[in-house]
Amino acid sequence: MRPLASRRLASSTVSASKKPTPRRLVVYALVVGLVALAEPSPERVAVGGCLVALGIALRVWACGHLEKNKLVVTTGPYAHVKNPLYVGSFLIAAGLCTAAVSGKRGWVLYAGVPVLLLAFFVIYMPRKKRKEGDRMRAKFGESWDRYDAAVPDFLPRPIPWRSGDPRRFRFRLVVENHEPPMDLVVLAILAAIALRPQIGSLLGQGT
Repeated sequence: MRPLASRRLASSTVSASKKPTPRRLVVYALVVGLVALAEPSPERVAVGGCLVALGIALRVWACGHLEKNKLVVTTGPYAHVKNPLYVGSFLIAAGLCTAAVSGKRGWVLYAGVPVLLLAFFVIYMPRKKRKEGDRMRAKFGESWDRYDAAVPDFLPRPIPWRSGDPRRFRFRLVVENHEPPMDLVVLAILAAIALRPQIGSLLGQGT
């Protein structure tokens, strides 16, 4: 493929990835609701912040090994679990909810989060696993089958699976996978939750 064509393809791919989708709109609405309903306490923000930091670290580690559509990635966290980005996102979501849930409004999150998790694992993930598995199997054949059989989807195996791939973490891949902007957004959301009482006071809403 010619360089110009490659740049056009990359540009169109990035543009498409930024388009709002129903799933993204739901996520945006949930974030706004989470901040609006937040009643944080210092202790909960501290615990939630630790979970967020752990989730970000896992996602950065995973993105430093991720080479999409080029090979079956089996190094770094992918030697422990097939979906480390999802696990990292789950930790981030758990951390944000932990930081926000407190006081009389907490029941909204306590009731809503289990429903969302159930929908994610029962409806979304089985369909995605089937489509993604078929695509990876068609592209990589036996290499994917071996990896798929050896590494779990979500509950990491304690001992990494050794595929023989010598690749190591590369920060360049973290940037290419567009992870830093996402992490900055997460930290901004955590800060908004932590400062929710002060923001409410400034806006004359109280808490």
